[in-house]
Amino acid sequence: MKPWPGWILGLLLIFTEGNAMNGYQFLGDVTQIEQEKNGALLHCGADRLRIQFLTDDLVRVTLARNGEWYDGPEYAIAKTDWPGAEVHIEDGDEVLILRSQSLQVRIRKQPCRLQFLDSRGRVLDEDDPAFGIGWDDDEVAVFKKLHGDERFFGLGEKVDQLDRRGREYVMWNADTPGYSYRTDPLYQSHPFFITLRNGSAFGIFFNNTYRSAFNMGAGNHRLYYFRAEKGPVDYFFFAGPTIKDVIRQYSELVGRMPLPPLWALGYQQCRWSYFPESEVMQLARTFRDKRIPADVIYLDIHYMDEYRVFTFDPKRFPDPRRMLKQLREMGFKVVTIIDPGVKVDPGYWVYESGVKGDHFIKYPDGERYVGDVWPGKSHFANFTRPETRRWWGDLHKAFLDMGIAGFWNDMNEPSVWGKEAPLLVEFDEGDRKVSIKKIHNVFGHLMDQATFEGFRRYKPDARPFILTRSGFSGTQRYAASWTGDNISTFEHLNIAIRLCQSMGLSGIPFVGADIGGFERTPSPELFARWIQVGAFTPLFRTHTILNTPDQEPWSFGERVEAIARRYIELRYRLLPYTYTAFWQAAQTGLPIMRPLLLEFPDEPEVYNRANHTTYLWGEKLLVAPVTTPGHSVRKLYLPRGAWYSFWDNTPFEGGRYHYVDAPLEVLPLFVRGGSVIPMREVQQYVDEKPLTELELRVYTGNGESELYEDDGHSMAYARGEWCLTRFSVRSDARELRLTIHAREGRFRPHARDFKLVLCGIASAPTTLRLDGQTLAAKNWQFDSEQKSVTLQFRDDGKEHEIECRW
Repeated sequence: MKPWPGWILGLLLIFTEGNAMNGYQFLGDVTQIEQEKNGALLHCGADRLRIQFLTDDLVRVTLARNGEWYDGPEYAIAKTDWPGAEVHIEDGDEVLILRSQSLQVRIRKQPCRLQFLDSRGRVLDEDDPAFGIGWDDDEVAVFKKLHGDERFFGLGEKVDQLDRRGREYVMWNADTPGYSYRTDPLYQSHPFFITLRNGSAFGIFFNNTYRSAFNMGAGNHRLYYFRAEKGPVDYFFFAGPTIKDVIRQYSELVGRMPLPPLWALGYQQCRWSYFPESEVMQLARTFRDKRIPADVIYLDIHYMDEYRVFTFDPKRFPDPRRMLKQLREMGFKVVTIIDPGVKVDPGYWVYESGVKGDHFIKYPDGERYVGDVWPGKSHFANFTRPETRRWWGDLHKAFLDMGIAGFWNDMNEPSVWGKEAPLLVEFDEGDRKVSIKKIHNVFGHLMDQATFEGFRRYKPDARPFILTRSGFSGTQRYAASWTGDNISTFEHLNIAIRLCQSMGLSGIPFVGADIGGFERTPSPELFARWIQVGAFTPLFRTHTILNTPDQEPWSFGERVEAIARRYIELRYRLLPYTYTAFWQAAQTGLPIMRPLLLEFPDEPEVYNRANHTTYLWGEKLLVAPVTTPGHSVRKLYLPRGAWYSFWDNTPFEGGRYHYVDAPLEVLPLFVRGGSVIPMREVQQYVDEKPLTELELRVYTGNGESELYEDDGHSMAYARGEWCLTRFSVRSDARELRLTIHAREGRFRPHARDFKLVLCGIASAPTTLRLDGQTLAAKNWQFDSEQKSVTLQFRDDGKEHEIECRW
């Protein structure tokens, strides 16, 4: 049967509009066009559709039903000052074309339907010709044509496969302990996705905070769509053309992660709960006695006085200021949990000040909402009010003054016994009341904003560290994230790896999962495998539930303790490399934990689900964890190019599968040819001692690398106190050339030496030159087993050339 001609579809649409089609109405004919700066305003009967080019490759589409524009706060948006674009308009009888240098939007006039094309005229995305933008009472939706070769990625905290095609996902922050790969939604909502088709990528962000759903071709082969229970039709179209470009464009809109303090990249130990004070101090001493590096100890809810936030239990922690001072002297930072529920308790200073300042949410009749959570009956902050966010931020001052280093925002979906607050509950947006239906998904986001801003007010030169369970698009501006209450199973180890990659693709680079699992108890094998993964996860934190056995690095016997020490030490040795990857994320929005498809989108095997637990750490390291119990051999795919084993410099050919030995002590770890990996000596905690020898592992091949440095703790980097060193590697079968470019920037690191380890050198060098001068054999060492050459010289910040022939 032939497809119906467009004019018949148009007649059907006119006949059914406002009547059938499951109650949906759809945008009608374009009846008038107003040319605007950077775009056009289309009149479609009483409705208005604005198409605005914010840049050459970013378009915003907004609908005003019956001419009424949405004018509320935009909680996700960080950037509003855009340069616009030079837009050429071609107005034909049937089609209107808006064209920038990189993108064109073709609008069919009868009825109004949108089509996005690249600069060469290739269709990227298009409305379903019969439906397009529609609504059914309060519900709004956008229906798009589904193409046979499209893949979808992103959508944030979703446990399923990385490619979202064929599934539907809900955006509604939910407390979901013990989730499985079938569970949706989870704790965060990110209404943003990336589409890959014909080698080109584009992205869409649906700027709507109400409960929404994204059907990525589930149950049909005709269309994909996104819809919300209420709120605006307002979406941004990112033209790519690569996945990396889309993430850069999206993160410029919603904001990027600020640089965290360097200590937040170290190992972090948590459980529900460490108390009393003596247990906390014993934990700290054990780390130092066993020489297992660690930077952070968490205090869960039992540090509080009957779960009253911003208090310490006077019996369990009689002198928290003294304890915190002792821990700082041992090199530990302390992070305390903060829940949003404020105990209803006359005489309790937080409750009293909240009531006095009218800071709690209410029912429509004015009664303050009461929900049950850890303290019992509790009130919740009206975070949409700027005054309330400031009040909440100010509550952190006493903790900051006594030495608390960071805050862990939990239960902030918000969660209450019974799961969530009644949908009657209201918040304030300026002079008007809005339902929790609108605010639920951004409640945690706004709590994180309040915490972040309070931290910055009282510690203006310190970098905040805030960890959140709930979030929305843009939450990365304020907080790192963890993936909630997982389970001690190998299935959850697999889920954690995919979740963290998905969050990275969705603009959330600083993310992690509870190492070993939160619920239940890991086997020694599982803990060993998970600590290996944790060393290559942005947030490196172990956590477990109440009334479970100990889950510290030494809790599973001597063999696993040695494994844990080895990989925690490796995390600290790689901090120069990892901190550079964090800086790159802060600059570009690109993830630290990268799916293979991000770096190698043209290789079919990277889309194989079996390869989604192999990932890149930064740009240069490839991690292939063992995620199946009892396995000591790992089958893995290495993308095209030259690769080397991190452990012994064995070369591996890319573009094919390999089987590698992986006994319990070994995490398969590889380095891209042409890379420079900066490393340092092991520390027991960040800044234990100055960096006096910077090891540079240089791998044969061709490539560019960089090393970013600053003081690691203050905001001086934002004032220009940073430095960047770039490296270029060029090599062939018998020669390697390394250029260490002159240091850029004002920051001056501690005096140090370079220790160069040239890897992939097949035989002893016949010539080794530094800045044109031949080095005598006594000035370098050749290791035939490691196939490497080592030499050392002073880092003076100037450009240096190293030439090695063999």
